[in-house]
Amino acid sequence: MGDSFREHGVMLYLDKTSYKAFIRPQADKGLGRSFAELLPFIEGLHHMGYLTDPEHEERVKKYSQPLCEEARPLTTEQVQQKSEVANWEKRFSLAIKEWSSMPEKSQVWHVQKAKELLDEVPNAKLVLALADGGHL
Repeated sequence: MGDSFREHGVMLYLDKTSYKAFIRPQADKGLGRSFAELLPFIEGLHHMGYLTDPEHEERVKKYSQPLCEEARPLTTEQVQQKSEVANWEKRFSLAIKEWSSMPEKSQVWHVQKAKELLDEVPNAKLVLALADGGHL
């Protein structure tokens, strides 16, 4: 048989007071129904001493994850910005490959652009590292 354990569903019948208490963490933490049911259950088992601290921490981390919002389509501006970043990423990659044979004027230009785009384009840091005498 090995490790063929399957999760078990448990049905709870809650009175009005318990149900109202149950739905509050669901709303407060933005949880889905199953996680909102499991989180207080896990807390109770830990409080009673039936779950160790590591078991408790692992499950609380898992069952505290809020529902993800649906991905919204990107705006035209966001699409354009993403495309521009990708374009600069390619340009900086090419400059990095050709750095040693690139004219000094081009290196200076790339360093200036890398400084401008340092927070938006990851490869900008690599260009600046090369300009500072670093090797990749």
